[in-house]
Amino acid sequence: MTKPCHFVLVHGGSHGAWCWYKIVNLLQASGHKVTALDLSSCGTHTRDAETVTSFAEYTQPLIDFLSKVQDKVVLVGHSLGGVSVVHASEQFPEKVAVSVYIAAAMFPVGLQTQEAEINLVRATESFPDKMHFTFANGVENGPTTVMVRKDFVREAFYHLSPAEDVALASILLRPSPIAAVSKVNFSTSKRGYGSVPRVYVKTEKDRSFSPKEQDIAVTKSLPDKVYSIESDHSPFFSAPQELHQLLLQIAADFCQ
Repeated sequence: MTKPCHFVLVHGGSHGAWCWYKIVNLLQASGHKVTALDLSSCGTHTRDAETVTSFAEYTQPLIDFLSKVQDKVVLVGHSLGGVSVVHASEQFPEKVAVSVYIAAAMFPVGLQTQEAEINLVRATESFPDKMHFTFANGVENGPTTVMVRKDFVREAFYHLSPAEDVALASILLRPSPIAAVSKVNFSTSKRGYGSVPRVYVKTEKDRSFSPKEQDIAVTKSLPDKVYSIESDHSPFFSAPQELHQLLLQIAADFCQ
């Protein structure tokens, strides 16, 4: 077995730490330490998404955790969680042995805030007719939260996932604060984010973030390694054993 590592798992939009339950179990059974976090207003976090006013507020639980952790971690982000991983890698490069992006947003070194906002807002427009928006500040001021409609979550995220996992997600998904993607305020540098090894895991059957779009992200961002997995957008449900084995391989390569 490889040296025990500390995996920190960061969920995507509307999800929470709960979505990693299979991966947490598998990694722990393999002898690793695992922390799955809830970002602000997600999972069991008590904050209301309507009150989250910036990306910094949204991702603060991860920043707080890394500011205190003593281990050098394997930082794993899924989907929108990749943005939080990018930001955390920029802030704490000395604490991240490797960052892993699973069907996730991943940016090039030298990114400017405006580019991030444009890319992320575009991501919320993939299937606008399938989204539910709320307008806590009035329609004239734009939406404050967004969530994929419950009748579309299987098609968007889980079309190859077990029915019981789809049912679980349908109960636990929460609205995402629009500010998490429209009020981003960070950049990426060679000394920070650029100094952290990056691995991309491409989901080949993804209907939410298409393989072609993932290829573009990889081409622009140039990770150190790229793996592919035959899964939908949510391999933690549809291909947990395969994802587990990939994470073990990544740990063996970078966490020694």
